[in-house]
Amino acid sequence: MLLENKEIIERPRHQVYTLVRDKLSLIASTLPNIEKVTLVENRYSATDNLTHVLNHWYAKVEIPDVAKRFVKSELFSWKDRAVWDNNLYTVDYTLESFWSEKIFDAHGKNYFRELSPGITELELTCEIIVHPDKVPGVPSFLVKSAMPFVEEMMKKVLEPNLLNLGKAIREYIIQQHL
Repeated sequence: MLLENKEIIERPRHQVYTLVRDKLSLIASTLPNIEKVTLVENRYSATDNLTHVLNHWYAKVEIPDVAKRFVKSELFSWKDRAVWDNNLYTVDYTLESFWSEKIFDAHGKNYFRELSPGITELELTCEIIVHPDKVPGVPSFLVKSAMPFVEEMMKKVLEPNLLNLGKAIREYIIQQHL
């Protein structure tokens, strides 16, 4: 499953880039389906001008009663390991479930492009491959039938946030008078 979105933000590229890199936990508080984002680590390397960031995301998700026996809410909380390239204005990231690191492979690359002075295009990408056979507690006879359900649940959590990040950035800029 590939999720993609492009947003135009009427602010200089450097400002948008540093806001998302350094203030994502504050910006994300207005995203749908997100309870909170906690910054765990932010480490800058002067040697290669990269910033390594680890955020923990906690989603708000309603799991149908029929699935609660097999699918835990921890599936929808994840570690976001990101490497921000401060020269290229890009971020490469991987997502890992708190429940089990093998449940899905998720990674993406986001681009911050200056379209003109004061106008930034933010392109977001995220590719997710779900491995329902790795979900603890799901019986093997249910694995094939569980995959569409787990994929759909993950899409419901991730897609609205991906599609609304630009809006959240704009709202944060207005709220903070930036």
